[in-house]
Amino acid sequence: MTPHRELISGKLRHMGRMREYLAHSHGNLLAHGIVGKPVASLTLDESEILAAFRMRFSEYQEHLGKLLRAIAQEEEVEITGFSDVLAFAEKAEIVANADDWKKARDVRNQINHEYEENERILTPLIAEMANCVPTLFAIHDKAATYCSNRLDVK
Repeated sequence: MTPHRELISGKLRHMGRMREYLAHSHGNLLAHGIVGKPVASLTLDESEILAAFRMRFSEYQEHLGKLLRAIAQEEEVEITGFSDVLAFAEKAEIVANADDWKKARDVRNQINHEYEENERILTPLIAEMANCVPTLFAIHDKAATYCSNRLDVK
C-alpha cells in the first residue's frame, strides 16, 4: 500500500472512533431534550452535553473534509479549492449533493462564531447541527465504501 493510501486508512480508522463519540453526544443531546431549548435555560449538565456535541460535531465535520480531500488527491484530482473536492465527491457519489456538505460546514462555522452570544440565532443552529449528523454519517459511509472498492483501502 502506498504511503498516501496508508494515510487514508489511518484517517478512516480515526474517523470511526470520532463517529462513535459524535453518535454518543448526539444521542445525549436528543435524550436530554436539549434541541430547541433556549441555551440560557440549560442546566450545567445540559450545557456540558451541548458543548461536547458541538465540539465533536465540529471535529468530525472537519476531519471528514480532510478525508474527502485525501481521497480526491489519491485520485489525482486537481484541487484549487474545496469546491473541487466537493465536485469530485459528488461525481464519485460520496456526497449526494454538495449543498448537504455546505450546510453542515456552514452551521458548524456559524455556531462556532455565535456560541453563547445570540440565543435567538443559536437555538435553531443547534437544531440544524443535530439534523446534519445523519448526513455526515452517510458521507462517511460512502467514503469508506469508495475507499474499499476503488482504492483497496479498508
